[in-house]
Amino acid sequence: MSLLPQDQDQRFLARALELARAAVGRASPNPTVGCVLARGNTVLGEGAHLYDARDHAEIVALKQAASLGHSVRGATAYVTLEPCCYQGRTPPCTAALIRAGVKRVVVGVRDPNPRVDGGGLDILTAHGIEVREGVLGEACAQFHAPFFKLIRTGLPWVMLKLALGSDGATGPEGQSTQVTNPEIQQLAHALRRASEAIVVGRWTVQVDDPMLTDRWHAPTAPHRLALRVVLDSHGQLPENRKVWQAVAGQPVLRAVVEDLPALRGVEDLRLPPSPNGCSLRHLLHELAARGVGRVLFEGGGQLSRNLLAQGLVDEFHRFSSDTPAGGQPVELDLASLPRLRAQVTFQGGSWDVLARS
Repeated sequence: MSLLPQDQDQRFLARALELARAAVGRASPNPTVGCVLARGNTVLGEGAHLYDARDHAEIVALKQAASLGHSVRGATAYVTLEPCCYQGRTPPCTAALIRAGVKRVVVGVRDPNPRVDGGGLDILTAHGIEVREGVLGEACAQFHAPFFKLIRTGLPWVMLKLALGSDGATGPEGQSTQVTNPEIQQLAHALRRASEAIVVGRWTVQVDDPMLTDRWHAPTAPHRLALRVVLDSHGQLPENRKVWQAVAGQPVLRAVVEDLPALRGVEDLRLPPSPNGCSLRHLLHELAARGVGRVLFEGGGQLSRNLLAQGLVDEFHRFSSDTPAGGQPVELDLASLPRLRAQVTFQGGSWDVLARS
């Protein structure tokens, strides 16, 4: 029994969204978009935008269809985000779809970029192509929320990660504590791969001495730049910390509020002071200016409280262990994150994702 057309639209748009999700962290600084080209129940080509190859998702799918000997004339294109309609690093995808002869374009969500914002859909319609907008719209809007925020506010998407014991604590003060098991710690590296910058406070570096590198198991795309940022307002950290070591493609910034003696291979980012160190909002603007669309704060209790109190967190990843960590419980005001987006239970604890909407 064949699927009804609207069922097909949801099925293939879901596949396009799956392709986009699998490519998160590889399209930076562009949005990660997925595309499927299909005729009836048959997929002709598919793909996602990978920045190092420059081709947008629609072009990746068109090229795959051609490589397989498929004509896409009369086919339907399923795209998570409205096709672009202007000349940027690459020609507009609307023109490519028109030349290819597609009959329909099904779009998850409109692109709020002022250079697009419905213009792509209008151009397709003007060329006789049937357009359907809003299929799996809520899911696509949620997925593309980091890009939308950057376009609308000039600020990157902020993810906060914190591991807590069953006692709500991160461990005894001044002592490096492994709160969750190694399997979950490895999973947390997926958040680093999804980010263009990783930020920690001085105390985390002092106690844990991390390198803050992207160690996800898949190879890192050659173009990818992952900034390592340390909040060390007055330069109190010594030069022997691991995070200051040079790592190809992963430069390190020291966020400071005054002129300090230089550290070899480390760039100082001078920021206005705030009551708790440097201005976190100014830091986010500076990171956005460097092409950062997603930033991960691997905070301790104080940094987490500051971010939440200032309303800067878009997504809170709370890793909870079934055993106590020791030390003082971390009191967090989560009123700005009312939605439980996901919850995963694992051996020894859980992973909750709280979000603004």
